[in-house]
Amino acid sequence: MTFEQQLQIETHLYLQKSFIGLKLLSLGLLLLLLINRPWYLYGEIPLTNMFMSMAPLIISLLLTTNMTHKLLSSYVNPLYFSFLFLGFSWLLFTSLLLLYSTTFVVAAISITDMLVLAFGISLFPSRVMFFTTISILSVYHLIIDVMYVSSDIWFSIIRLLCFVMIIFAGHSVMRRWFKRAIQKDVDKHNLIQELENLSIKDGLTQISNRRHFDDVINKEIANSERTKQPLAIILIDIDFFKKLNDSLGHQEGDKCLISFANMLKKIVNRPRDLCARYGGEEFILLLAETDLAGAIKVAENVKQQLEQLEILHPDSIVSNKVTVSQGIAVFQSGMSVDQLCHLADEKLYQVKRTCRNHFAY
Repeated sequence: MTFEQQLQIETHLYLQKSFIGLKLLSLGLLLLLLINRPWYLYGEIPLTNMFMSMAPLIISLLLTTNMTHKLLSSYVNPLYFSFLFLGFSWLLFTSLLLLYSTTFVVAAISITDMLVLAFGISLFPSRVMFFTTISILSVYHLIIDVMYVSSDIWFSIIRLLCFVMIIFAGHSVMRRWFKRAIQKDVDKHNLIQELENLSIKDGLTQISNRRHFDDVINKEIANSERTKQPLAIILIDIDFFKKLNDSLGHQEGDKCLISFANMLKKIVNRPRDLCARYGGEEFILLLAETDLAGAIKVAENVKQQLEQLEILHPDSIVSNKVTVSQGIAVFQSGMSVDQLCHLADEKLYQVKRTCRNHFAY
């Protein structure tokens, strides 16, 4: 997984959790306003008017992301809409109460300050949403300040700018921390993935190694015993590979192994099938839910595809091209892994003792 993909996932998860926190904060503020109403000057606001002003806020608190997703088109992010709707609901609530009574102005400014901080903390991973929401709330704060509190507009602007700059500075620090934490997680995940790949892949051919084959075949035998589905393996040995190394050098020998492994990967391409380097110049194919007839077809295909590769082998007794000998074994109920592999090994050496460039079963 890339850093950008992980950043997108973590941002979405953070916003989901922070929105729940914002809803709880909003509910707490509403309850606090209702409880304190009789003891403060804005107690002159009728309770019915206060509840009517709360209506959009109550709707935003009850509205879930799933409900929003059903109401909106697929082009609108329901989570972003939920944040904006909650923010505008608070602006509408405070504006209506200010219309009912200017004595609510102190509470309105305090609420706006808390919303700037709360939305700033909640939306910092999303740069666009952060700046949009903070800008709207800041302008609203300035309007209240100029209309109801201070007659000096420049003083109000400077005071607000200082407050917003502190919020933006905190946003920059938190976002850098957030991205560094995600980068560390991505690097850690990639390192673990790389180590896992190294533990199951052959370093030269980049196909499965003997260890991975041993793990998979144990699972497939258990599955075959349970489902009664056939299972076959093909043990493959490159004919006279030592002579190829001696005559052309180890680099050409490595190229031969790599080319042959790449060919096997194309032949054995079903999800549960496996090709692995068994050791040296030996390879093994694990064919799940494959009977003897199917395994023979695969062995014939290996032979034909290798002929088309035309890898030169000047010292081969069989051909001037690289050839392979193959031993096919089919699992029988009650067999162990060692017994199945031993049977394939016997068939392989039967070919090597007689004709080479062929397969036995």
